[in-house]
Amino acid sequence: MRSLVLHPPVSIARDFIDYPYCSDLGAVQLAAVLDARGHETHLVDAYALAGSGLTWRDDGRAHLGASVAEVRSTVRGLTRVRGAPDLVVVAYTPFHRPPLRDDILGELLAGLREDLPRATVLLADCYQSGQHYVEADGDAVLGAYPECDAWVKYEAEETLPELAERVARGERVRGVFHGREVASLDALPLPAWAKVDLGARDRFSMRVVAGLGRGAWAFPIDGRTLPLVTSRGCPFTCTHCSSNPGRAEGAPKTQRRYGAARLREYLRELVRVHRATRLEVLDELINVNERHWETFLDVTDELAVRYDIPNGMRADYLDARHFERMRAKVTTVSVSAESGSQRVVTEVVRKRLELQAIVRVAEDAQRAGVPLMVHYIIGLPGETGAEINATLAFALDLYERFGAWPAVQFATPLPGTSLAKGRALPVVTDWGPRFQTDPSQPDMGVTPDELRRFKWTFDERLRASSGPQKVIMNVTYVCNNHCTFCAVGTRTQVDGHPTRQREHLAKYRALGVKLVDFDGGEPTLNPELIPLIRYARAIGYERVNVTTNGRLCAYEDFARKLVSSGLTSLLVSVHGADAQSHAQQVGVAEAFEQTIAGIRNVTKHAPAGVELGMNVTVTKGNHERLEDLARLAWELGLRWMNVQFLTPFGRATKWIAPDTQRAADLAREVITRWEDRMKFQVINLPFCFMPGMERVMTGDLGKLQRHMIFVNNDDVNLAEYLAERRVRKPVCESCPHAVFCGGFYELDAVPEPPWLVRPEDLVRKVV
Repeated sequence: MRSLVLHPPVSIARDFIDYPYCSDLGAVQLAAVLDARGHETHLVDAYALAGSGLTWRDDGRAHLGASVAEVRSTVRGLTRVRGAPDLVVVAYTPFHRPPLRDDILGELLAGLREDLPRATVLLADCYQSGQHYVEADGDAVLGAYPECDAWVKYEAEETLPELAERVARGERVRGVFHGREVASLDALPLPAWAKVDLGARDRFSMRVVAGLGRGAWAFPIDGRTLPLVTSRGCPFTCTHCSSNPGRAEGAPKTQRRYGAARLREYLRELVRVHRATRLEVLDELINVNERHWETFLDVTDELAVRYDIPNGMRADYLDARHFERMRAKVTTVSVSAESGSQRVVTEVVRKRLELQAIVRVAEDAQRAGVPLMVHYIIGLPGETGAEINATLAFALDLYERFGAWPAVQFATPLPGTSLAKGRALPVVTDWGPRFQTDPSQPDMGVTPDELRRFKWTFDERLRASSGPQKVIMNVTYVCNNHCTFCAVGTRTQVDGHPTRQREHLAKYRALGVKLVDFDGGEPTLNPELIPLIRYARAIGYERVNVTTNGRLCAYEDFARKLVSSGLTSLLVSVHGADAQSHAQQVGVAEAFEQTIAGIRNVTKHAPAGVELGMNVTVTKGNHERLEDLARLAWELGLRWMNVQFLTPFGRATKWIAPDTQRAADLAREVITRWEDRMKFQVINLPFCFMPGMERVMTGDLGKLQRHMIFVNNDDVNLAEYLAERRVRKPVCESCPHAVFCGGFYELDAVPEPPWLVRPEDLVRKVV
């Protein structure tokens, strides 16, 4: 009998595209099975045709593989040469979307039915773990694809040959067939990669990597990358997992593995016959059996082949020697914690795992120089906001201490999982993106809206922790204002040592820092400011900001030199909308007139690309006039406003601070009216005071990755200092923004920091 096995092009959501999981392995395996039974079998792989690639669709989905037209043309060409097939097997694993009709698969099936009207067309499940199997009603699937005669559900390798024999005898094959689990993987023929144009498939893989723009991110495809599975199933019973979908009700979960000899044969064929240089191991859990895992490591060492294991491994089955053996072989090792709360791990997920194993593995991976990814889930049933925060804090801690990259997803009750039992599941067009962007269940303990806020906050916090670092250099404590809230307070009026400050700049630039902010005191009063700016740019700092009261810029020549010195942004501090209110804040009667003149000069002379903004410190004396300050900024040509609440520095006390909620409400009103014309940033304010305006409140995250130089001293971590002076209130425990926000500043009884300047900092020691 003539049979055709076809791996179709795949449509997949942008938010959940992981190319290792969309492999053609299943079709290649099915072709081998039919071949072994003596059928004349041909394989058409949409990933291995001349036009195979990645195409972005208008709906945000990706088309992986050749076009439907090219696949049909290839099938018609085979038919002309070899004759029409009696059986067409289309590899199909319910990946995210069933039972809804996929337009690409539907178009292909309709075309096959038109081109091959007499053939029996079967959909056949292909075992590929990692695809988040979505349980679906068989009649609904066949209803979505009426072009098909039958669907082999679950594993097809045992059942498909039986159906093929029936077709060969001229029988009609119709309906849904429950595929049996393959009892012995050793009995399976090895995948028929010889039937695939691997050169064309390699070119497809490179196009996918280029189209995704990921380069070497996470699980790269380079050289010849081929997928494989060395085991099927998982013996564990995590509630969210859809592994072992075809087992009988009440049957235990098991894992079936290749024997050592067959595994060696399999790996050697992939590398020595098919010339694979990297393997994508799609096992659900390759390291659950130590002998099997050690065999895999031994053979891959022998073959000197690289590999990745996208589905991850059990942390408690890994130890330091495994990481040493994987070093330089893998791109990323992946493990799952699921939660940072042991109660959730044990009672909700039902994962038999102690979280200390995750900590140990993170440390081992860092020591061995192996990148580690840790998976977490938020939004599980009965999980509290406090437990979600425990998870996010745990994830951040492992990232910041050991570089263990956190992958946080929403709990998604896939049909067929324990998590879905007893729940009225929503009808969705695609389950995939819900893991990343769309909480799918409203009764999971925390509302979907709150979950989105937890995830958004965490992502922003993570972005800050892994983002560019900044140097903030107080170049002087000298100042010509006497602000009521001054962070410097009454400290010694002294400039920084120019040589030492250049040394600090060079030190942090050598560490990769590319952002610098010159502050004070009043930085323009240090005659070395402009030379420092030029020096910073000369050694590679890409962004240079100066925060100033602007008074010296009233001298036009100085203003022109300053904005032309290489800085990329300039913030001018204005704390009152008129001379009187400004003077009340800064203690100098003539300051307003000079500052406004300075702003006019810098706007006049600033080169294109230099961003100009206004910095406002919110006090009891000016918070009622934030609207006037915004209007003033606009009239002066400033398109950026930095609204800064008080911190426990220097002269700042509760007597200067306004009612925080009142000030926040007024700031919200101003921002709402002006943000279509100006950029706003709110600093030093907990999120709970301005819910819904998180977009303008991320400035505090800059404190996470900044280095402070206090005139000549850089040995104090300001972020830690500030964290120690924040307090948390009961509401903070479950707040979706807790991993971002350190809590509330208490301005009472906060001493002036002794480290702002020290006598020994005034002169450089001679050794």
